[in-house]
Amino acid sequence: MQHSYKTKQILFAFAFIIVAMLAVFAIDTWLKPMVPIGTATISWNANTEPDLAGYKVYYGTSPRTNSCPPGGYYDKIDIGNATSHTFNNLAKGKIYYFSITSYDKNNNESCFSDEAQKGT
Repeated sequence: MQHSYKTKQILFAFAFIIVAMLAVFAIDTWLKPMVPIGTATISWNANTEPDLAGYKVYYGTSPRTNSCPPGGYYDKIDIGNATSHTFNNLAKGKIYYFSITSYDKNNNESCFSDEAQKGT
């Protein structure tokens, strides 16, 4: 069966679109850099001071540089009165460093706890 020139052009265009779509899918699926996800859970003993208002968890991929905030950490989370926290979406293959502070009802913040570290 012979195809006309116009039919061949349409078939070629259709094939080109399919190949282009497959290429986009391949790039998005297989060639995109993938960052594996890790988790870390930290916990500590409660502060018994009567005016305790909560805790902040400071963390990063480098050890802290000072004994009081900000101390060189780039990230912190205020977790209220909880005495544990689970970090999700941490990059695998890295070491994370964690320190806790407590703060009172007047927002006075303590210096850091001992630093903990965990590899993901």
